[in-house]
Amino acid sequence: SGAVQFRVEKEVDDTVTQLAAEVTLATGVPAGTDWTIRVRREGTGIRAKAWPSAGAEPSGWAFDVTDATFGKGRVGLRALANRGCANLPVTLLVSRYEVTAADWAAPPVVSHSSWVRVLPEPFDGVWTPELEAIVRGWCGSTAPDVLAYAAMFLAGASPLVAGAGPAEGRQVMGEAGYGYLDPRGYRYEGADFHEYMHSGWTFPDGTYTGPSAKQAGNLDCSGYTRMVYGYHLGVPLAAGQDTSGTRLPRKSRDMADHAPGVRVARTDGAKPPAAEQLQPGDLVLFNADSGDDTETATADHVGIYLGEDGAGGRRFLSSRKTANGPTMSDLGGASLLDGTGTYARTLHTVHRV
Repeated sequence: SGAVQFRVEKEVDDTVTQLAAEVTLATGVPAGTDWTIRVRREGTGIRAKAWPSAGAEPSGWAFDVTDATFGKGRVGLRALANRGCANLPVTLLVSRYEVTAADWAAPPVVSHSSWVRVLPEPFDGVWTPELEAIVRGWCGSTAPDVLAYAAMFLAGASPLVAGAGPAEGRQVMGEAGYGYLDPRGYRYEGADFHEYMHSGWTFPDGTYTGPSAKQAGNLDCSGYTRMVYGYHLGVPLAAGQDTSGTRLPRKSRDMADHAPGVRVARTDGAKPPAAEQLQPGDLVLFNADSGDDTETATADHVGIYLGEDGAGGRRFLSSRKTANGPTMSDLGGASLLDGTGTYARTLHTVHRV
């Protein structure tokens, strides 16, 4: 008939029950018309709305109901052909799927005695009295190391403002997001360390990059790595692409080839590296989005290896869109280098700064 009806149902043991009376949203709708559906669940509350994709999103919800049948636990998505609907096929495209708050039933714990620090300049293979003095000075030091700084941007971390230096008066630590939302609900990439601080920055080559008000408080995956290793640990930073091997590039694909330090492992093009020499603090780089598993594939995500959890799983920290910021969570793919998950399958390069 060309009518578009909207309903909210629950299914338990193959029994379907409507949670509210159906609503007719439109009549005389031509076949092939695109519609957008938005559903939000908060606790036992379920709100939903739908509208023609070519039009504006309604400000109100078509449904606002409660149902306690399904408690806390896994959240999923599936598509079913409407019972009795002859207007097939129906195509469902998922443009945004977000979990904004979640907890583990048993949170993983990573515990070890390693401290991760960096020298003030690259090691040339020659042991000197000056180098020995630096290393001996680390013994017994409780100054924050790589992993401590990395943890200072996780969810719940307290904000800290710099008291001196080029970022004086700016927030340089504290819970970080990944990026701001575009009009369709996608998170923008591009939040570098200085944008988190809402500050412009002049790089060693003289390039100046200004602040971004929308990215203040955010760090994308490489921006998070640069904040930890660059701003806080003093590794020189490049404004963008850099092939010198002396500065940490802006993007993960360039870090895989040109970050200061040594390559520990790399994919053979057919499978991820075993990374037997992996150590806490190593950069782990992934070919997670391109779908190209060849030897020349480009790394598109970077994290910092944290260590083994209580179950022996190798966990890493990274800033991710799904979890919205730096995390060791399993939202949008387990933060593990073992098993068959996204990151275990797509590990591309391990690099030690």
